[in-house]
Amino acid sequence: MEVSHLILPAIIMLTALAIIMSGIAILFQIRRDRLPDATRYEQISELRRQLERVLAERKQELSIVEQKIQQRDRLIAEVSALEDRLVTLRAEYAALEEARSEIAEVKASAAVAAGDLAKVMQELKEKREEVQELSDSYSPQKMAFWKNEIDRLKEEHQGISKQLNGIQAERDSALRTIEEGKAAFAQTAVRVSELEQLRRTAGILRGEIEELQRKREDLKNERNEVDRLKAVREALQARIAHLEVQFDELERERKEHGQTAHPESPVDEERLLEDLLKLPTSLEFPALTQRYEMDEDDALQTVTTYLKDHRLKFSRQTVCAFHTALKINDFSQLTVLAGVSGTGKSLLPRRYAEAMGMHFLQIAVEPRWDSPQDLLGFYNYIEKSYRATDLARLLVHMDRYCYFSEPNVDYHDHVALVFLDEMNLARVEYYFSEFLSRLEARPRYDEAHDDAKRLGAEIPIDIRGLTEPLTLFPSHNVLFAGTMNDDESTQSLSDKVLDRSNILQFAAPHEFPQLKKAETVERPREALPMSSWRGWIRSVADMEGTNRGRADDVIKRLSEIMELCGRPFGHRLRDSMLAYVANYPKFGSSDFHVPLADQIELRILPKLRGIEIDSHRDAFDGLDRLIRDDLNDHGMADRITELCDRQASRSGLFVWRGLTREG
Repeated sequence: MEVSHLILPAIIMLTALAIIMSGIAILFQIRRDRLPDATRYEQISELRRQLERVLAERKQELSIVEQKIQQRDRLIAEVSALEDRLVTLRAEYAALEEARSEIAEVKASAAVAAGDLAKVMQELKEKREEVQELSDSYSPQKMAFWKNEIDRLKEEHQGISKQLNGIQAERDSALRTIEEGKAAFAQTAVRVSELEQLRRTAGILRGEIEELQRKREDLKNERNEVDRLKAVREALQARIAHLEVQFDELERERKEHGQTAHPESPVDEERLLEDLLKLPTSLEFPALTQRYEMDEDDALQTVTTYLKDHRLKFSRQTVCAFHTALKINDFSQLTVLAGVSGTGKSLLPRRYAEAMGMHFLQIAVEPRWDSPQDLLGFYNYIEKSYRATDLARLLVHMDRYCYFSEPNVDYHDHVALVFLDEMNLARVEYYFSEFLSRLEARPRYDEAHDDAKRLGAEIPIDIRGLTEPLTLFPSHNVLFAGTMNDDESTQSLSDKVLDRSNILQFAAPHEFPQLKKAETVERPREALPMSSWRGWIRSVADMEGTNRGRADDVIKRLSEIMELCGRPFGHRLRDSMLAYVANYPKFGSSDFHVPLADQIELRILPKLRGIEIDSHRDAFDGLDRLIRDDLNDHGMADRITELCDRQASRSGLFVWRGLTREG
């Protein structure tokens, strides 16, 4: 019914069109009657053309209207059919409502019918909207607008098609790149594995390079020393040549004046040795030797009490470590206490020696030291006398077999501790290297009386004018220790010194308690007999078979770990570690795990200085398992882990900073 409303406007439009045509014809007739024939003809022709154009336009519009009318008729027919169907469905639905008794049976059919009804209603609504859209779109302006939109969309489609071709090409290229990337990723994984292997190899090579650099530095220093000595020799040769010229002139003048040479005066050997034979201050007290044998545990208890009386706090394990390191001086000739300044490194050796009844000689190392003469003294060519040091005097008086020492003063049964304070202010290899070699070459204590066996360990002393050359022998009753500060003003220790030393690293304190002033403590007045000291020393052969086997197993595993780090060790270090385990006092612990853990701290960790942590994680993990699981020293394992984590994020190089023991 709503579509029928379109008929009336169409009829009105046609009627208006007929009226307009009639009006135009009437106006044309009137004007024709008024104008001349020629003019009238031109006007008629123009009007005809205009009417033809209008007629053509109207015909075109009429054709469109007819198409719309046909489409309208079709839609009216469809609407009529849909309305008929709707009436039918409503009738059927009404019939279904009347048959309420059959609702249960036909409920499904009703639901379907309701769905169809909704669908038909939806279709009807869509058709009505379509008719409305057609009515609205009858305007030519809208038709032109949509045509332009269609053209624009076609152009956009063509542009998008062109872009799509480019995008598809880029996609194909990207897919090829992805495939190449996957292949490259697989190759990268292989390269990463190879890189990790190369890093391990580089770590080993880096350790070897560092060792070569140290050796090169040593050679450079030795070369500098050789150059210096050459310069000194050349200066002396020039001086000798000058003196020879002066001597020749004096001899010539003497001959010219008829003078005769005076015979040379005999050399006074007692005067030459006078300074060397003086008694050093360190031997003046204690002068009396103990008359009884002291038990080792009792002696260590005395040391512990003496330290506490001086308000010094050192753990029992630290005291036992220092004591045992001195006991095995046949295998490890030097005991070094390292750490930052002010941690008690110098006080421990001094108080230990006082409590034990040992003579204590402290030597302050100077940065200018560059030869053994700085330790032992030198011959003054001007005064023609030997200027001895206290160490040289001590060696003379402590040596039982020294043939020129004073016979009625016997210190050979005493024990002395020589202490090199801040020993790495100068390069240890310059002034102490020869000393270390002589100490290592000493014969066994019970064979020291043999002059032939002592010969390789004797240190020659340059004193001109003696009938026989003078040598000093570092006897077994002279022990050596030293301190080393960790700062930029000090030199590092070479492998030669590390292999022959036990390094006690003192950790920096985290707490600073207020200490009471120490009371005056009387120092023991009796000297420790050498016989008691030697009685405490045990042979590796005295170790029980079970402990010896376990110790060998731990040392073997340590050797494998050090091999991974590029810092292998040999028989000397193995023998020194076994000697340490065999000589560890029961006062410290009867468990062999404790001395083995000590040796890792004193001998192994200092040798790991400067290795790259990340490149040697496997070695550090193996060391952690050995210390934590096999030796049951969780404190040291935790400390190593802490230092590795901290130093890996900074320099990346490992440096052992010590461990504070409790108890």
